[in-house]
Amino acid sequence: MSEMYKHQTQRRDPNRNPDWKYKLAAGEAFEGRVINWLTKEGHEAFKPIENTYDLHINIRVPLYGALHLTGECKWDIMAEQTRNLAVQTFDNGKPSGIHPDGPNPELWFHGVGKEMWVARTRLIQNLVEMHRTTWGGQTVPMGNKSEGAQGVLIPISVAKKAVGTDWVTL
Repeated sequence: MSEMYKHQTQRRDPNRNPDWKYKLAAGEAFEGRVINWLTKEGHEAFKPIENTYDLHINIRVPLYGALHLTGECKWDIMAEQTRNLAVQTFDNGKPSGIHPDGPNPELWFHGVGKEMWVARTRLIQNLVEMHRTTWGGQTVPMGNKSEGAQGVLIPISVAKKAVGTDWVTL
């Protein structure tokens, strides 16, 4: 396993960043946009009561029925300016996001402006493992610094070319 997945030990600060509520509201609004898009595409999507994943999705598959998948939604406020996707690997000292030891949702929905990058989480993990050194990639602090959130930056130009992923206008 690469260096980027090494466990961090920083603990959660009970005094959250003052703009945390704004970021939470923006993230929840993005989740609503993802649910609306999936519904328009003919699938069932909902936010579960339990807090394991952002979304539960039932994809309609001909001759099979419903395929149940889980999804993680991330609204990336800085991506348009930096031209990088900030993909989380740790939060509160524990694996999260795309980390292989994290919750591992099947699908990843990453919001950038009016667009959304849709990918299988495993594909993003493989992309990062295989190519991050060619981007000068590094593990960086992100989000609420007091919670020890960290992740890797993926250039949007790389994500746009990633085979097996899709960019959707919302």
